[in-house]
Amino acid sequence: MTMTHPDLPDQPIEVDEAAVPHHQAAGWQIAENPPTKKTPTARRRRKTGDES
Repeated sequence: MTMTHPDLPDQPIEVDEAAVPHHQAAGWQIAENPPTKKTPTARRRRKTGDES
């Protein structure tokens, strides 16, 4: 489950469902709209005049 903390809004964490009560006791909340994971996109290097 994705959880967020009011003091750390930009740092959501993933926790096992069994650990949710423990995290909630420490102030973490279940994220209503978990952030979408961005998958890195590979980029091609441009060839310079020295490369063939």
